[in-house]
Amino acid sequence: MIGVQIVERDAFPVFDDPKMLPAAEAERRGLVLPRDMVIGVARGREAKAYPITIMGVHELGNDIIDGVPIAVTW
Repeated sequence: MIGVQIVERDAFPVFDDPKMLPAAEAERRGLVLPRDMVIGVARGREAKAYPITIMGVHELGNDIIDGVPIAVTW
């Protein structure tokens, strides 16, 4: 028998247009450490990193990179 876990709709909070910090500042504040894994997205001259520690809570996020709407999932 194969087990299936059912997750209710909206079980995870979605983030929209998250506040971003420069990498050095995020590290200085202890929000992201050098060993932390991130989901990296780059387009044009813009790049953003979404820490797995945050994505583990939200699992889905909406953002804009270089003027283009994106969805980030984990």
